[in-house]
Amino acid sequence: MRTRHNIKLVVGLVMLLLFVVLAIFGPSFAPYEEDYSKKIKYVQTDEGEQLRAAPFPPSKEHVFGTDKWGYDILTLMLYGAKYTVFASIAVAIIRVIIGGFFGMYHGLQKKEHQWTPRVTVLSGIPPFVIIYFVMIGINIQPSVGTMSLVLFQCMLMIILGIPGVYQVVLAKTIEIRESPFVLASQTVGGNKIHIVKEHIFPTLKGNLLLILVNEVILVLNLIGQLAIFNLFFGGTELQVSPTIYLSITNEWAGLIGQSRLAYYSAKWIIGFPLLGYLLFLFSLYLLANGLKENQREKYQRNVYLQR
Repeated sequence: MRTRHNIKLVVGLVMLLLFVVLAIFGPSFAPYEEDYSKKIKYVQTDEGEQLRAAPFPPSKEHVFGTDKWGYDILTLMLYGAKYTVFASIAVAIIRVIIGGFFGMYHGLQKKEHQWTPRVTVLSGIPPFVIIYFVMIGINIQPSVGTMSLVLFQCMLMIILGIPGVYQVVLAKTIEIRESPFVLASQTVGGNKIHIVKEHIFPTLKGNLLLILVNEVILVLNLIGQLAIFNLFFGGTELQVSPTIYLSITNEWAGLIGQSRLAYYSAKWIIGFPLLGYLLFLFSLYLLANGLKENQREKYQRNVYLQR
């Protein structure tokens, strides 16, 4: 049989690796220091050189332009990339590790020993709402350090995301547990560690990768939802007269949230951070679809072999 090339998987993986490289080396690629700003400069016009104030449109000097405070947008994005990329991936990985471990563990237990999350009033509340009301008092003009705030918000997203991963892995583990090869292993005396190591995990590996990518997407969406309400990841700086909310970390969703009112006057201020955010999401969607196709091909190949 001729193997088809999984273009979505390859392109999605390459794009994701590029974003990881930007997150690691972003400050090294930045054309300016993070705190560099140019509020006024002389601009060549038909009437000669004139003194203009920021924001400045994209140019050779500022490839993505500047915001209305004169900060280079490309520089801000490169410094903030690590929060967007690493935070979303780290939260998703921890969710899958913890939720996956307990899902597999309880999936091998007898039905009376299995744990199912209790349905309460809080179960119907979206994680966004819970995080919003927890963070609203500490995220704006924070009295704690940026990293402390980042870790606390990550912890909240991890805790609220574990039950969803747990339930998916639990259901899959129970399904695999009833497979003939697992029942045969139990019959010849295979213990739970052996069954997990040799049967459950290898079978679930593809599903866990897909769950991981979907969890990264969910975390990004959650960070984006909070940014709409000026709760930027890593902290929000509040300025008055006029009231302005600014992202402390320059995380991409924060750059979008703080500049959404500039859409009508200087589209590049919100356009480039939005483009970066959407491309990151697009790479994850490609990766997820590529993993689905890969699993589908493996399943069809196994069915063919069984015939």
